[in-house]
Amino acid sequence: MTDRPPSSPSSKLSNERKPSLIKRTQAAISSLIHDPAAIFNNPFTSAASVVAAIGGLLADQAGFGYVYVLIPFLVLILIGIWREARKTALYQKESIPLPIVINVANPASSDNALNALFHIIEKEERFRGHQHNLEEYLKIVPRDLVFNFRGDIHNHENLKDFLKITRYDLERLKAKTPKNTFLYLAYIGPASVGILVGTMLVNDSVKIFQYNKSSDSYYPVMEIVDRRIKEDVLTYEKFEVEIPEVTQPRVTVAIDVAFHKIRLEEPSIKIYGDVIYLKSRSMGTIQPNEDWAQYCREIFKVLNFAQQRYHEIRFVYSMPIALGVALGIALQNYWNVMLTNYESATGDYQDLIKLNEIRYYF
Repeated sequence: MTDRPPSSPSSKLSNERKPSLIKRTQAAISSLIHDPAAIFNNPFTSAASVVAAIGGLLADQAGFGYVYVLIPFLVLILIGIWREARKTALYQKESIPLPIVINVANPASSDNALNALFHIIEKEERFRGHQHNLEEYLKIVPRDLVFNFRGDIHNHENLKDFLKITRYDLERLKAKTPKNTFLYLAYIGPASVGILVGTMLVNDSVKIFQYNKSSDSYYPVMEIVDRRIKEDVLTYEKFEVEIPEVTQPRVTVAIDVAFHKIRLEEPSIKIYGDVIYLKSRSMGTIQPNEDWAQYCREIFKVLNFAQQRYHEIRFVYSMPIALGVALGIALQNYWNVMLTNYESATGDYQDLIKLNEIRYYF
């Protein structure tokens, strides 16, 4: 008895894909049966109607067989059904990207940011027409995806209400979508509130986008799907960290990772207590191709160190707003840390709100 030759990896992969393809086809057709009206809006089935109408007239006048009209008509119909079935199954069964824009006290256009996110998503073949498909299959329209706060961020009650309502509305949106929906987030506003925005996304899969002013576009900087963003680090790769000997009960943790540099001699910093200073090893801000998560992990490590050794922590920062959002996801809203906001008019850092003042319940 001779042994069979081992099957190649490609043949194994092909065999594994066949049942999956059959199941996906069955699921797609089943989904479409529940919404047959969607076929009539498909461009292929619309083209089939044109072929039937014009082809029928030409067949009558020219006297050639109707089979030459019927074949392209059926082909277009079948392509239309298949493409529509795939879309229906995708938007009912699979994880999909959900673009979200949160704008806090910033005059920039939220609609432009949302359009930029849709443009990025729709570059992927299976998400062509994503904006239209969200509305058609999930009843999600663009205004559902934009959250604007036009008030004063120092009005704590209004700011807290906005954050709680935004989180509630995000949960309602996700309830309309398949499981494990991926949020594509463009945050517009001060980094201080960006940290707060991050605290309400701790249970989500999030892709965070940063704005590039020179190209007027958004680019992805981090995908956060698990707890690796807060993993411990053995060495500081991104920052030079200056930690003083503990002499006072209060400390300012200063993060310098942008073109605008922190003035450590600013009175609110100088008189508060000790200073732990994280200075970026790069000359300017974070580059798009860098490991943004590593910056977040190193900041998290320092803040965790500080909360174990000091009674009060004040946080000042010069950093990209996308990093602020990621840091909020790592910190959550349980830490007794005072966030500050840089006021360009006066050049000082004003206390804004403590992380643990935010409560996401009604």
